[in-house]
Amino acid sequence: MNPPPGRLKFRGQAGPAAGHSGSGGPCPAGPGAFPAARPPAEAAPSETGTEKLLLFPEKLASLRRADFQSPDPLYPVSVELSLTNRCDLGCVYCSDSGIRRGPDLFTPALLERLFDDLAAGGARGVVFEGGGEPLLSPLFPEAAEACAGRGLAAGLITNGLRLFADAAGADSLARLQWIRVSLDAASEGQYASLKGRRGYARALRNIALLCSLDPRPAVGVGYVLTSRNDDPALLRELGLTLKGLGADYLQIRPVVDHPELESRRDLSEALADLQDGSFSVNLAPLSDNLPVGNLGLPCLAHSLSAVICADLRVFVCGRLNADPSFPPMGVLGQGHGEGFGGIWRGEGRAAQNALLLDGAWCAARCPRCRMTKYNRLLADLGRLKTPDFI
Repeated sequence: MNPPPGRLKFRGQAGPAAGHSGSGGPCPAGPGAFPAARPPAEAAPSETGTEKLLLFPEKLASLRRADFQSPDPLYPVSVELSLTNRCDLGCVYCSDSGIRRGPDLFTPALLERLFDDLAAGGARGVVFEGGGEPLLSPLFPEAAEACAGRGLAAGLITNGLRLFADAAGADSLARLQWIRVSLDAASEGQYASLKGRRGYARALRNIALLCSLDPRPAVGVGYVLTSRNDDPALLRELGLTLKGLGADYLQIRPVVDHPELESRRDLSEALADLQDGSFSVNLAPLSDNLPVGNLGLPCLAHSLSAVICADLRVFVCGRLNADPSFPPMGVLGQGHGEGFGGIWRGEGRAAQNALLLDGAWCAARCPRCRMTKYNRLLADLGRLKTPDFI
């Protein structure tokens, strides 16, 4: 599969990506077929750790001032945006299937108004994700361009199968700060078993092409760990392959909402030594994302992000949005032509803020969530007895 014609350039050459046949044949997967890993240095930082809060001191201070009556007024650092509810895979562990029943309602005009609002309000980034597969939306190329044109950083979470399917979509990849491919398998057999079709080799080829872009976004690989894809030897082989391709990180996180598929396999011995200055293996979510009920803590961290669905519903939480008893904060374009700012400052969010700042409510209602690690940090900061000293 050749990269499509367009403005896209690949590192070290003017034509097809290194490791690609250039004649329409498949990208070879043997030794030396992919770009070499960059030279080792100190350990690469985690791209999803709590230390990233230090990049947003005003937001951190605002989070700590929030209370039941006064939500954090600052816009989210980043917004998770679904352009479509369509998906070309059938993952057995999908936690979004319940929210993918609505129609795709975004238009170019709605997206432009949304991005204008987010940029003016101080949001920093937009993540195109699911819901469905973002690259199935015909709006993706212009949405990526529109973000960049307003100074908003953009990221993409994708299954990776359509990354180079057409020229317009491929050209827009250069506008992104980062791309994470949800691979979730370490062999073609695992991929077909967990996702309902073959696609492992194609996804790896596209990751190789991503890593050959010049300039290129940060490239990561996501892996939902289950009892059906937790073989340490295969995962180590995958890690070595990704490192050889030039990927920046492998993030492994636990399956949620499907206890029958849970794995508690210890992977640290198989994967930890793969890390160097150019490649990180993030195993922290396997413990950070396990607690249920947010540890009984108030969820101050909910306002770090917000979720906007393809049917224009806006949620304060990317996990509770699957709970039919937890309504959206609002719907874009409803009410008085309501935009994101009106919803963020509105009564719906204020009411949900009061719930989420009640630790007992969170203990009873919150599922496993990546925000728990931030809430633990914020709670620890609040309990310090020597806050004026290092």
